[in-house]
Amino acid sequence: MQFKVGQAWSIRDMSEPDARVVIGRIEAAAELDGQVVFHCTIFNAATVDMGEGPELLVFGHIPFTRDAFAASALELLEEKAETAAAFDEGYYQWAEALGGAFNVPIAQAINDALQAARD
Repeated sequence: MQFKVGQAWSIRDMSEPDARVVIGRIEAAAELDGQVVFHCTIFNAATVDMGEGPELLVFGHIPFTRDAFAASALELLEEKAETAAAFDEGYYQWAEALGGAFNVPIAQAINDALQAARD
């Protein structure tokens, strides 16, 4: 598959049927031995209740290795999608911290993050 910045994809194995991932940046990360990292926004990742009733969760910036992204991308939904407003801030925090990238499928990363938040 040919992946490009601005594409929105449905996500394999997500429990939320309207979940989608938008590619905000693609780059080789020197701190990850040159691995290609896909910087993404995930919309409608899960339905959560933060005390004011159920709402759809958005991950403004979340990085994945190319392999993890490729294993997760199901169907191309849009070619010119926008990332979340929090994407740039999250990306710059990631870059400043010399952050890593998830090397597991998107659905697993979301489930792990939700489980960690519950613990």
